[in-house]
Amino acid sequence: MKEKVAVVGGGISGLSAQYFILSKGFSVELFEKNDYLGGLAGSINFNNFIIEKYYHFICGGDSTLIEFSQKLGIDNKLNFLPTKTAFYYNGKNYPFSGPIDLLKFSPIPLSSRLKFGFHILSSKYKKKWGDMDNIPAKEWLFERIGNKSYQVIWAPLLNIKFGKYHERISAAWIWHRINRVASSRKGPFSKEKMGFFSGGTHTLISELESRIKKSGGLIHVNSEIKRIEKSKEHFNLLLNSGRQIKVDKVILAVPLPIAAKLVENLDSQYAQQLSSIDFLGVRCGIFRLKEKVSDAFWLNINDPRIAANGLIEYSNLNPLKEISPHKIVYIPFYVTLKNEWYSMDQNSFKKKLFAMLRLINPSLTENSIVGFRSFRSPYAQAVCTAGFKSRIPAFRTPVKNLFLLDSTQLYPSDRTLSASIANAEKLVAEKF
Repeated sequence: MKEKVAVVGGGISGLSAQYFILSKGFSVELFEKNDYLGGLAGSINFNNFIIEKYYHFICGGDSTLIEFSQKLGIDNKLNFLPTKTAFYYNGKNYPFSGPIDLLKFSPIPLSSRLKFGFHILSSKYKKKWGDMDNIPAKEWLFERIGNKSYQVIWAPLLNIKFGKYHERISAAWIWHRINRVASSRKGPFSKEKMGFFSGGTHTLISELESRIKKSGGLIHVNSEIKRIEKSKEHFNLLLNSGRQIKVDKVILAVPLPIAAKLVENLDSQYAQQLSSIDFLGVRCGIFRLKEKVSDAFWLNINDPRIAANGLIEYSNLNPLKEISPHKIVYIPFYVTLKNEWYSMDQNSFKKKLFAMLRLINPSLTENSIVGFRSFRSPYAQAVCTAGFKSRIPAFRTPVKNLFLLDSTQLYPSDRTLSASIANAEKLVAEKF
């Protein structure tokens, strides 16, 4: 008889794990508490158009995702186009896409611009990161680009995103962000190209779901696992519906704070280890507008009047011909769950965000807004402080045949689609 495996969590990690386990001959059921799949890579119907709840982009170095799309037969829907980056500093918009733009970036001295450019170049070609794990990003950046560049470019990005944690964030985590984005440029003077799926992440998630079902995998949405009990030989999963499922192995593809509370009689010291890692929630607003805010796909922001550290004008990467001439703009806030941005009502959130957009582009009016949605998620970003490598939980837990699949295991990588798929594949290869 086939061994039965349960995957708890229907994000990209859980779905990828189910896909890979099925190829090993197991019987696999996946349980997702929401009514949709994909987690942070899920999509919504926005004024009769399917779009991602949270923005995603693909870099040239995301090799696992590119190869995976080929396996799924959707590589013909993977597009790479030149993108523009800009920096909104104290009321002025500066192009920030390449070496020439950097040389013209007057908010920092010429000597600082040269050091900043060299730092980006050296980070692109640096492959080993262990020596940066124990160093705070602030210290590392100070040493390499100087105080002025740090205060103008990096300080607002770290301060706003990580708040009280900003001086403790690992240099390795920052390095990987620089390295990954730099991989989208073949040479120093080449154009930066970012990627996207036609149809967004919905294309990836729906094809993955289809392949899983064709292979005999079962997927249950609106199916929250309330508790997991361990007997001598099996696991007993108790669902919110009252139904009980008996399986041989379990993968917890859920955030660590949830995993720590889900398993009955989990070793208290181990549960404390999982709970000790801090997470930030995300609150993201999406505007559908009649006109663009700027020419940039990614607009970094350092302006005391604007609470956000950046906005992503997704339609400047993906043309979205289906809704043209409308534009899509994401404005994210990574905050603690007690922060006002996380709990703010939808109408107030919309008004505050649109006021920020009008500072950047005063020609926008209320009539520019076609639609607005906002979403929040409580465990969107692990706080990867210096020395984080030693805190990463292993796939295997103290409970036999119980495994973890979590974004903290991606460190120093951030929560990318490519890294999540690679992590799931690694777990299955090593433990199944």
